[in-house]
Amino acid sequence: MIEELKDRWILGLRGTPVATVFRTSEGNELRMLLAGGTELKINGAMRLTYGAATSPQSVPLTAEELDGLVGATIASAVAFKSGSLRVVFGTGHHLNVPGGEHKAAAHIRKPGDFDWSGKDGVGTMEALW
Repeated sequence: MIEELKDRWILGLRGTPVATVFRTSEGNELRMLLAGGTELKINGAMRLTYGAATSPQSVPLTAEELDGLVGATIASAVAFKSGSLRVVFGTGHHLNVPGGEHKAAAHIRKPGDFDWSGKDGVGTMEALW
């Protein structure tokens, strides 16, 4: 169940395991399937770090390291009205998609619950119930 705040939506995915990760050979497109049918798609700019991306101790990771997230659980998933997306995994990995980048688009769909997309500085949410 999603929770709407002034500037974001908390997506209610805590504890959901990652089932599969697909990415293009160029590394600029990601598709992640979660248990229960939730699907995450990212096209363009994304940043994967170990630790919060804004922390001076964060370690940037390569797109290839996304494969290591299979089996990890979601600790937090927040979609912003600015079009940004932040997903934190139980492993300590953080996946961030900037909302103001014209080269980035993100989409998360949880069947029977919500459909969120972010692009060009705008995040939109549609309830699916």
